[in-house]
Amino acid sequence: MDDLKSLSLRLLERDPPAGPVMSPEDYVPGSLPSLVARLCRPDMPVDGPGLASLCLKYCFTYVHPERLGDEVTLEEATRLAGQFVRRRGGTQSLVGRDGLRRLLLHHGFALQMLLDLPKTAHLLAALLARPVPAAQGRFVGLDLGAGTGILLLGQYLLARRSGSDAPELVGIEHLPQVAGRAHALLTALGVGRVAAGDATKSAIYETLPHGPIACVTNETLPASGRRLYKEPFPAICAALYAALGPRLAPTAFLPEAVWASDREGRSWLRLTPANGFAGGEAEKPLRLFYMRDVELAGVRMPAGQVGEPFRALVSPPWREALGRRW
Repeated sequence: MDDLKSLSLRLLERDPPAGPVMSPEDYVPGSLPSLVARLCRPDMPVDGPGLASLCLKYCFTYVHPERLGDEVTLEEATRLAGQFVRRRGGTQSLVGRDGLRRLLLHHGFALQMLLDLPKTAHLLAALLARPVPAAQGRFVGLDLGAGTGILLLGQYLLARRSGSDAPELVGIEHLPQVAGRAHALLTALGVGRVAAGDATKSAIYETLPHGPIACVTNETLPASGRRLYKEPFPAICAALYAALGPRLAPTAFLPEAVWASDREGRSWLRLTPANGFAGGEAEKPLRLFYMRDVELAGVRMPAGQVGEPFRALVSPPWREALGRRW
């Protein structure tokens, strides 16, 4: 019976996309900590290859935390990406690795967000372009819907590049197993902490460090053309502003603004820090509006076009397999 089950599962197996996930010429060698240290330096330019390499190393170390200090080769990163995209149907490199397969399944949504390399690199590049002076030497940052914690790492790089040696960074993630794994990795890196909790409840913000909030990242948005209630972005913003209010006056947000409209595109709302990302008065509740555009680094673009400037970083066979963020 076991042999029959094994043979049946083998029928579902497929090879992942061919070749490396990104060009070997673009991939930055070394370990995750070494690349983080490099990108913390304000004299070190930030570019697409460096950010994509950071995402791959971060993903590998999130899955294999025992390898934190080791070099992550492109071959290893590609193998893991292949195991991830074939986590349901299976592939030869997952045979006999049931624990790894379960981890990839249980953390699938968070890893899917991380491994959409063009979009993640675009978000990180926009974040690192923000001018955020640390208030009196402090940098308090908050990442809502933290997932793997990659944007909290981005805030750490921003803070260090802005002159803050000891930023105070907190992520909030509603899935306990994801929050726990992100917390373990980010504390090991000396970046910050991730708490398991509901960011739509104001009480979750009571334990934050005191003082002005330097930066908030919140990508809990639905895909373009879906109603806003499909994801908790409006509810999270309402709870955030109810809890922190004046502390958000100097805050740099990512995204900087969100555009939503009715189905026909006749009525539009621009959600910004100035209106608490609530959009102002409208004929119907905000949650019923449709997701349309975002503003990143001062540029408005359809949500579906986030990542386009970085698309060439990913080898063509891998683009569709990994392009699943939103």
